[in-house]
Amino acid sequence: MARVTVEDCIRYYPNRFEMVLLASRRARQLLRGFPVMVEDEEHKPVVQSLRELGDGHVSWESVYEAEDQERRRLQSATSAGVDGDA
Repeated sequence: MARVTVEDCIRYYPNRFEMVLLASRRARQLLRGFPVMVEDEEHKPVVQSLRELGDGHVSWESVYEAEDQERRRLQSATSAGVDGDA
């Protein structure tokens, strides 16, 4: 895919408002270091998130699942650090 267009994403997300919200949420995840779903050239987080949306890899469920996994990972790392200090 040479360029990402709205038409690439609209077939998976017919509501443009929802598409923008999902793309921005996914871009913020990428900025925080979450793994990419589509390996490609080095892109900025917004372009990468739109590429993932255009390929149908991103859904609300996948975004929430990734955030939940990260939250659990951080909680276990925090609790391991607290328990290790005692």
